[in-house]
Amino acid sequence: MSAPVLEKESPRPLSAADLFAFWLRHSNEFMAWQQRNFILRAPTPEELAEHSKELDLMLGLTLHVYSVAAHAMPDKLSTIRGRLWQLEDSRELIHNPMSQKEADAVLNQIFPDEPGTPSPA
Repeated sequence: MSAPVLEKESPRPLSAADLFAFWLRHSNEFMAWQQRNFILRAPTPEELAEHSKELDLMLGLTLHVYSVAAHAMPDKLSTIRGRLWQLEDSRELIHNPMSQKEADAVLNQIFPDEPGTPSPA
């Protein structure tokens, strides 16, 4: 007969702080992955489809964490809200980018007296 194995630390329920730490780590990892693979280089159509799914998952998790934080950690709401805005902007930036013509029009509107900037090759 073997002796029972004692756990050093007994399991405990997930706390709001644990959930926030999990979300923060994974949302930071997502933003870094997005920067490397979708901002700094041109992704393939397959990669864009993967990004869309991952972005949906991260947005859903962020909304869940926001709902938990609204009651348990109101001091974290501005951090979560800021990341939510970043994630929402990601969809527009990566999946519906501005054309060069649109970008030139914005620049001309903001800087009407400046000469045009050359278009990227």
